[in-house]
Amino acid sequence: MRLRRRGAKRMLQRQLAMGWNQWRTVAAQMKAEREALERAARKFLNQKMYAAWNMWRSWAEEMRRQQKAMGGAIRRMIYRKLSMAFEKWQFEAAELARQQRLMGGAVRRMIYRKLSMGWEKWQAVYQDQKFAARMG
Repeated sequence: MRLRRRGAKRMLQRQLAMGWNQWRTVAAQMKAEREALERAARKFLNQKMYAAWNMWRSWAEEMRRQQKAMGGAIRRMIYRKLSMAFEKWQFEAAELARQQRLMGGAVRRMIYRKLSMGWEKWQAVYQDQKFAARMG
């Protein structure tokens, strides 16, 4: 009887072990399938999110480009007259400086004409005296 009980106990333990191993195998398979499905779902969601992000980035870059282009055109329109006035002022200032330089030279020549004539006379007299001293 003891032998039978021992044999029955072993059979029962063997069946329990087989059932346990079967349950572990099925649980591992289910876990692997669940993880694969989760990875696929994340990949799908990430692709959609990445595509949306890229679309938004392209749109934002286009908006920046258009604002920059429009800003430049508007600034050029606004500042065109100001720029034209500044260029006219530069031209007039340069012309006035040129005229003052020319007039300054003429005025100086007129003011210092007699002084210049005296200097030239002194040089001529000096040269004459120098020549006379050598000849003489």
